[in-house]
Amino acid sequence: MIFNEDTRVKIPATIQFLRLGYNYQSLKNADVDFNTKIFINRFKPALEKINNKEFTFDEIKSILTDINNVIRNNDLGKEFYYWLINPIEKVKLIDFDNIENNDFAVVDELPFNIQEDSQEGSFRPDINILINGMPLAFLEVKKPNNEGGIQKEFDRMINKRLKNPDYKKFFNLIQFVSFSNNMEYEEENDDIEDIKAGSFYTTPNGTNTSFSFFREDDVKYLVDYNYKDISKDKVKYVMKDCGYNPKEADTPEFDENLKVDTPCNSFITSVFDKERFLYFLKYGIMFINEKVPQKHIMRYPQFFATRKIIERLESGGKGGIIWHTQGSGKTALAAFSNRVIRDYYAKEGINTRFFFVVDRLELLRQANIEFSNRGLSVKICKNKKEFTSELNKTLSTNITSQSTGEICVVNIQKFEGEIPEAKNEYNAKVQRIFFIDEAHRSYSSTGEFFKNLMICDTDAVYIALTGTPLLSKKERSNLKFGDYIHKYFYDKSIADGYTLRIKKENIDTIARKEIKKNLDLEEHQLEDKDVYESDSYVKALGEFIEKDFNNFRLQNNDQSIGGMIVCRSNPQAAKVHEWFKENSKLNTGLVITDQEDPKQAKINKNNQLEFRNTLTPDILIVNLMLTTGYDVKRLKKMYLLRGPHAQSLLQTISRVNRPYKSPCGKTYKYGYIVDFVDIEKEYDRTIEAYIKELEADMNENGENEGSLNGLIIDKEDINKKYHKYVNGLEDIISTDNLERFSKQLINLNKDTLLKIRRLLNGMKECYTEFVLSRAMEYVEQIDYDKVKKLLRTTQERINFINLSTNTVNMMDVISNEEIVEILYEFIKTKITIMNLGEIAENNPKLQRFFDVVREIQNEIKNNKNKDDIEVRKLDELLQKIFNDLSISDLENIDEITDELLDALKRARDINYENERLSQIYGGNYSFVKTYQDAIITYKIDNKEMERALVLIYGAIKDVLDKEIIIVQGRKNFVDSVKSKVTKLLLKEKLYSKIKTFYEPLLNELYSNLQLFK
Repeated sequence: MIFNEDTRVKIPATIQFLRLGYNYQSLKNADVDFNTKIFINRFKPALEKINNKEFTFDEIKSILTDINNVIRNNDLGKEFYYWLINPIEKVKLIDFDNIENNDFAVVDELPFNIQEDSQEGSFRPDINILINGMPLAFLEVKKPNNEGGIQKEFDRMINKRLKNPDYKKFFNLIQFVSFSNNMEYEEENDDIEDIKAGSFYTTPNGTNTSFSFFREDDVKYLVDYNYKDISKDKVKYVMKDCGYNPKEADTPEFDENLKVDTPCNSFITSVFDKERFLYFLKYGIMFINEKVPQKHIMRYPQFFATRKIIERLESGGKGGIIWHTQGSGKTALAAFSNRVIRDYYAKEGINTRFFFVVDRLELLRQANIEFSNRGLSVKICKNKKEFTSELNKTLSTNITSQSTGEICVVNIQKFEGEIPEAKNEYNAKVQRIFFIDEAHRSYSSTGEFFKNLMICDTDAVYIALTGTPLLSKKERSNLKFGDYIHKYFYDKSIADGYTLRIKKENIDTIARKEIKKNLDLEEHQLEDKDVYESDSYVKALGEFIEKDFNNFRLQNNDQSIGGMIVCRSNPQAAKVHEWFKENSKLNTGLVITDQEDPKQAKINKNNQLEFRNTLTPDILIVNLMLTTGYDVKRLKKMYLLRGPHAQSLLQTISRVNRPYKSPCGKTYKYGYIVDFVDIEKEYDRTIEAYIKELEADMNENGENEGSLNGLIIDKEDINKKYHKYVNGLEDIISTDNLERFSKQLINLNKDTLLKIRRLLNGMKECYTEFVLSRAMEYVEQIDYDKVKKLLRTTQERINFINLSTNTVNMMDVISNEEIVEILYEFIKTKITIMNLGEIAENNPKLQRFFDVVREIQNEIKNNKNKDDIEVRKLDELLQKIFNDLSISDLENIDEITDELLDALKRARDINYENERLSQIYGGNYSFVKTYQDAIITYKIDNKEMERALVLIYGAIKDVLDKEIIIVQGRKNFVDSVKSKVTKLLLKEKLYSKIKTFYEPLLNELYSNLQLFK
């Protein structure tokens, strides 16, 4: 029985695609265009079907050439994507209106190679998803508990593939990328940077690529899915085509992994269902026109929310509330929804007009930037007249050829005073859609704003967006805008990595006493306006914040992070700003409302933009402004001098909860609040009110859809986490003695070592958080230097296991220096008699050992076909040598080195033989691989197989560098070779030797010619 990644995950996942109605495509009978990796044998008939016309091979070649030219653009694949979804004056590549009109298929291990005559410089995704023959997506799979977890795959994707300029055109073609190690998500782990398990998806976005969870919203969807039955014979055919004995499909282990509800298979159903996948392709991708252009894909809450909007409209509804937590991308959701809703009404012959309503000038500016960056034509209505004009238009007049849609952005104040109802003088079919941003504010049901908004078009669709609905008896959001369309809460947002937990730090007792002592105040007097606006109070406050913020930057070794001081009043804010100007090197920016100073509005705008786009000012000082809707990732610390209430509290503190990776590479796991006013009681009261709202609004399955608990944590929560790490470590291994710890590691398997590393990293991070909180009583319980030494020792053992269990691959990807370091550290651990001075790296015996290792590694790096059976045998030999590496004194080193010399000779022989064969076939490695596979697969003498291929090469060598082989197709290629070579084979008495596998041999050669072109 073979129990590996392929039999446990890849092949079962491939079968899951077949259950969804996909076809299986073998590489052995495929016509693949080398430049684009498009499967011509599927591309041509699919295009003929969806375009309702026949194409000649020349026309197909011309289309492939056009695609190749387009995907070579430096545009993240933008031009090709718009060709896919809106083929103006071009051939249609996908039929989005008739799903079954398209050809869906999967192919395993498709090489995206860029070098001729070699698979070097290529990547081979496990499962490639073909739509009409085009590889538009792939799924990389790993076995459960794989080394490094899913993060290792993320790292390989970004640093090995997306950074490689040679692969750029392929990732301009590929629209959807996914990963799975067939494990459930780690629900208890709120550290997105350390996620090890689960299934994830993204769209190629260069080095800015991020990876998203996909949590199925509708449990019934998976339970009730109508899967297609796949016969056992089909399963065995796939097994054999993947290079395994078909009998492997009969094992109980394989049957277990073949179940439709394994984590990976469930993910495939949720994401790659034909209708859902085409929905992702058509509506789920958006290009962002920023300083560094980006390409984004719908997050799964946005995916489900846009579909729920359509469900609401189909059921006759006219809107409702989307309750998505702060930071979850509500503006982006409105942008994604634009095309979805527009197409929904277009099918009924109805035009659409979109309006985005805000209640703050700064939010209007922000919305304008967000929508414009996403390719929408934005019309800002500066006054009631402009809004009325746009309201009365039945057709969009602001769309340009470069825009993806249109939206009018209007401030709620434009509804003040009477606004006439929307006119439609020509009875045109038009539907107006209003997105109401931050629907928890400014919309009192008895006020003018709300009334004017709702009556300007009584037939309009009103979709309210909020992260904190109003829950008071008088002003419940769901009584004004309708019930909830979709909900997405803090617990999922934090787990998904879209927002961070907020770490609350009470102003420490010493600092509080110092302020009181300096001012000679009683506790209750701190609430007096005369006190908190006084010069002496502002001075004490400023000195504390300056010291604390400088320390915050110092501890994080990061000058890019910014802060915000939320003051109790505008006068206090102005005084704090003045204090910093006169007494501190920190640069502060004041953002307040000041009717008496007309310049302040311009200053406000400049400070907002500068803080967002540059690293200055260091700290923003505000009162009410910017405490909602202002999203800047580098804003990581807030000093809260006043206590907001209910939804305003959650809005305010959420300004610091955006994920941020600094220019120096530090990834933040928390946003930080220094609490001067003790917000805990108000926070608990607010959360309790929202929980009651959730309990009263069950979903259709009668289940609560989420949780609001756990948004805020403090040093006590960090301490609980620290002790959880300590207890977990003690359950596995003793850490009292570093030497004994090192020896114990030798007896542990790799999964256990990875768990130890994770626990130690957690302890290290807790230390940093205690320091940031000035919680010295907790800092003292951690021996930080010891934790670092334990971590290093653990990593050294993991490195050696990687080398001894996956030797050839490890040697291929790491440097000479890295492999020497791994082995040297292991040898130091194993030696028990000698002192370290006797095993210095310049010791002659060690030097000989390392020199041989380096030479073996160089030979492995020079090998062009790591799948060669001889390379596999070499890998097994090297694994045995390293696994048997047991050293008690230096004499053993010579014995190991002698064994490695035998391995070196074998590696050189392999490369020499490959080079000899390559020269026989004019340097064409396609023939080398065909030869190597044939002598293993078929019963034939090596020399006879070599000679037969020499005759075939001689007959076709003149056309190998031309496109004619691809254009003529597989069958024509085989027939053509037969007509040229058969007589030569008969003449040399070789035909009888290969006649039983003559045609399969030529088919394999055809595939290899395209793989190694």
